[in-house]
Amino acid sequence: MDGTGVLFTPLLEHIQKSLPFEIVPLSTFSADCPKQQAKELAQRLNSQEVIIFAESYSGLIAYELCQLKGLNIKHIIFAASFLERPSVLSKFAHLLPISLIQKRLIPDAMLSYVLFGGHKSKELVDLFYQSLQHTSIKTRKRRLKRIQHAQKPTQPIMLPVTYIKANRDYLVSPKVLGCFKHLCMDFNIIHINGGHFIAQSNPTACWAVLHTIMSQILDSTQI
Repeated sequence: MDGTGVLFTPLLEHIQKSLPFEIVPLSTFSADCPKQQAKELAQRLNSQEVIIFAESYSGLIAYELCQLKGLNIKHIIFAASFLERPSVLSKFAHLLPISLIQKRLIPDAMLSYVLFGGHKSKELVDLFYQSLQHTSIKTRKRRLKRIQHAQKPTQPIMLPVTYIKANRDYLVSPKVLGCFKHLCMDFNIIHINGGHFIAQSNPTACWAVLHTIMSQILDSTQI
């Protein structure tokens, strides 16, 4: 799951020839809150066997999906995600200069550092701006407000979970891992070199994680 699907382009270069997949852009949901969005997604999934890969904000939806019955989710990968307010700075998310970013008035080098962990790539910054073109400022403000007020959930996650921790994530505090450790009954952390948008800054390593999990699931079904 991704805001628009555009930012998954680097990861898809690895996935598309290896297994069937579906990108679920948040913009395709009619609902706005994660709980209702999860219900919409559940209707699409029905009884399909799936692995969910949720990056950043999408983790809020993936969590709600875990709480629904009747699905056939084999594994959930939270990539630099969060289930509660991700950092102290996120308390001031409403002050983020969205209009300045939209107009490309923020230096590319600064965005590259914050979003991609210093990965100096004009291609990644361009992908980020392409993604912004698919969502309104109003929508982005609503998501930022939801991030700002996110509270630690209480219901456990019974599905197998892997958390991809970006070692240069400047937007999500390492403290969020405590929430996952507390809620997840089957939990594994994998540290990957890269920034907050880890599927973009290190798609090769993310694909390796996804491929390993997929292989383990296939092996277990053949025993």
